[in-house]
Parts: sequence; structure tokens; C-alpha cells
Amino acid sequence: MKKWEKAFKSFQILVPGSISNLGCGFDTLGLAVSLYFKTSIYSSPRFQLEMRHNNKPLEFAEEDNLFLKVLRSCYPVSPDDWNFTISIETEVPPKRGLGSSGCAILSAILTAARLMNLRQEVSRILHTALQWESHPDNLCASGLGGFTVAMQDDSGSIFHQKLHFPRTLRILLLIPEWEISTDEARRLLPPLYPQQAVVANLQRLAYFMGCLQDGNFYGLRESVRDQIHQPYRAPLMPFARDLLEADKFPGDSAVFICGSGPSFAVFYRVHENRIRSAIQEVMAMHQIAYELRNVVLDNEGARIESLED
Repeated sequence: MKKWEKAFKSFQILVPGSISNLGCGFDTLGLAVSLYFKTSIYSSPRFQLEMRHNNKPLEFAEEDNLFLKVLRSCYPVSPDDWNFTISIETEVPPKRGLGSSGCAILSAILTAARLMNLRQEVSRILHTALQWESHPDNLCASGLGGFTVAMQDDSGSIFHQKLHFPRTLRILLLIPEWEISTDEARRLLPPLYPQQAVVANLQRLAYFMGCLQDGNFYGLRESVRDQIHQPYRAPLMPFARDLLEADKFPGDSAVFICGSGPSFAVFYRVHENRIRSAIQEVMAMHQIAYELRNVVLDNEGARIESLED
């Protein structure tokens, strides 16, 4: 048997994509959804990396490949001795506000840990991931699964909780053919906010959480009308204001920007055809191609699975 053959058992890592902010929960709330960043690792005589999104090749300059950058940092073995092939197939599109960066970071950290036979402790993984992703909302959702709330103390330590998400709420994603850089979207935010805007967001966040815990969705639409990030990021997306301000969505639904955009999420119970029609009308007006995708909550989070019997 050659040196590289069966150096380890082939495995794969599944990391769910995530929706962050959820309107009023800027840098706080996250929700893991059934879009997956799947990384498969096999023994091979030399290192190879293939990346695809929905069966189409993903091409990154080496310096821009976040997965590779994190793996090199976390796996202290010379790349000349990397005797494995990595195949990444992701349903989470890059630069769409669905947590693709967090998925790549978590997947690379878990790959390195598995190759070194280290325990995969969630708290350590999340702390390590902050080196490349400074906001914990996407990381906690994708890492832990489910509906999460996260905060950081003054030292940078992460505190997180998984919360109940009502089964009666369904999730529809609008994924446009439009890209936005998270860094660019964050630069648009002001350094200071008026007290009125902060109080309004706190009220809406409290009411939103109450709706989800109580199961009474009256006022849900109003509760996600954020004043901290969405008004400043909307100009990056020509369709955003029309979606946020449209009066054709049911009052017990929630319409908001996913992360920094440009994807949108809709939480709703019924009237899906009405919601789809409202979205279609707005996107047709702006002549921007898009995909509508029904997803469900992923409650498992990042996990490793064997590819061998």
C-alpha cells in the first residue's frame, strides 16, 4: 500500500447556510436553513480542491479562497504533504447574504480538526472562526443549527442560546442574480444612531421575539421593520425598498433582508401564492432574475459524516 492510501477514512462535512439579522435583530439573531455547504475529503496522492455551486464550477483567486485560507491556518502541515482531495458542493451562493463565508470558515476548521483527530468542541470552533468572521450571528446559527441568539462581551467571548422557532411558520427565500459584498454593505452604516431609532428597534425586537414564542403573529410584519441596517443597505438593491414597503404581503408575515443582502426572506403561515405574486411583480418591474426557494429550519448545525461503511 502506498503512503497516501487509506491515510484516513473519507468523510464529509455538512454546514447549513443561515439567515442573519431577521430584520430587527442586527448582529444578534440567526437561523440555520436547509441549504448546505458540503465538503467531501478523500485520500489521494496529491492535493486537489474542487468547488462547485449547484453543479457549476466556482472559481476564486487563491488569495480570495476563504476555505483554503482558513484550512492553511488551522492545519499545520506543509501543503506539499497534503495527501487528500477536497470536493466542495455548495447550495449556499456567495455574496447573497446567506452565510456562505461562515459556512466556508466552519467547514475548513472542522476539516482541519478531523484530519488531526482533534475533538470538535463547538465553543472552541466558534472562537477560532471569529478570526475570519467578526460577527457571531451567522456562525452560531450554522454551527449550532436552529434559531440562535448570540452576543459578545467586551473581551470578545461569545455567548449563545438556541431558541424555539414555531413550526407553523414557513420560510421562503428570494435569491436574486445580484451580488453584494458584506464589507461594502457594512461601510454604509452610520457610526452613531438617533435614540429614537435605537428605541424603535428594541421595541420591535422584543415584540418579534414575543410573536415567535407565543405563536401569535399579529404585527409580525411591523416587528421586522428595522431602522438600524435595512434603510442604509436598501440603496444597494434596486428592488429592496419596493419589497420592504409593499402592502401586498399578509400582516402576519415577515419580509426582511437576509444578512447584508441581496437575498430576502419571508416568514409566513398561509397565502404563499399571494406572496409569490407580490415578489414576482416587484422583480419584474426591476427586470432582475431571481430564484424563489422554500427552505426549512436545520436544527442539527455543522456535522461530520463518514463516507465509508
